[in-house]
Amino acid sequence: MVLCTSMRRCLTMMTLPPLRLISSATAFVLGMHISFSLAGDAAPEQRPNGLVRIPNSRAQLVYIRPGTDLSKYRTIELRSLHVPEKVRDAAPSGTRSRGFESYVLRDQDVAALQEAYDKAMREQLSRAGYTFVTTPGPDTLIVEAQIIDIKLAAPIESTRRSYSGGGFVVSRGGGSMAIAAAFGDGATNQVIAEAADRSLPGNVWGVNNSVTNRAEVRRAFTRWASALREGLSRRRVSVN
Repeated sequence: MVLCTSMRRCLTMMTLPPLRLISSATAFVLGMHISFSLAGDAAPEQRPNGLVRIPNSRAQLVYIRPGTDLSKYRTIELRSLHVPEKVRDAAPSGTRSRGFESYVLRDQDVAALQEAYDKAMREQLSRAGYTFVTTPGPDTLIVEAQIIDIKLAAPIESTRRSYSGGGFVVSRGGGSMAIAAAFGDGATNQVIAEAADRSLPGNVWGVNNSVTNRAEVRRAFTRWASALREGLSRRRVSVN
């Protein structure tokens, strides 16, 4: 993870790359040509695709298409979390691995991220009354997200020099993770909203292992899913 001296510095350092997520099933193009920084003061009030920024949201950046009626959405098509190859190298800048130590996420690590994301989203959105579908309809909100940055505070546990000897590693949190998401209308395939957020390491030092790291990932996904649930519920009420 990026262990920055302050949240502001950490957010300013991380800029979202252009994302072009295309579903082979429906050719639904998520127009996430995001080039702004997660630093709030650097984000434009309106995106080139017409989406406008929503202030005071729980996520660091949220954009929505003006006039969008969220009250019509009753179902969710939740697509699998994308974890591109280019973000799998989760070593902090300037870090050098020793021996067999590795910061590169393996297939099982990616699968664990996807499972944790899927579980958190389904649990939180179900609480808001949504049901999940595999084929979008006129009342479907399509949700597609991508991890855009991961930095681990320590090498993957099974690759550490201390692993076989029973030693342990202490770090300030498990690391940082940034996510970007696009939301589409199931009837028109139009992108109606985009969001981005970063989970930063805590200030408490503790043992760093696979158990604590998985717990931190679950907390991050649950927080993001909860923010989405609350945001959707609030805007549905305001429309109704």
